[in-house]
Amino acid sequence: MKKFVFLYNSEPNEGASDDAMDVWMAWFDSIKESVAEMGNPFMPGMNVTSTSATEIPVANNPITGYTVIKAADMDAAIAIAKTCPSKTGLQLYEAIEM
Repeated sequence: MKKFVFLYNSEPNEGASDDAMDVWMAWFDSIKESVAEMGNPFMPGMNVTSTSATEIPVANNPITGYTVIKAADMDAAIAIAKTCPSKTGLQLYEAIEM
């Protein structure tokens, strides 16, 4: 099995509700056999260089969290991603073993 990373997108100022959380938790339960790492939601990020650290404005980076799944191939990962309850979609990347 290969590993794939789901990066979740959201609109700026989109608030979480109990109903939305219930939908997400039901989805995670439905894909639990494929979840390698549940992941976490993200707080605001920082852009760091060797000389500075500046906050990334939410409007410039709407990535709000991640999950690592295991799937046979990209097509299988896409099939799982298509069931995600996110209204704004997600980004999907294969994680290469090193």
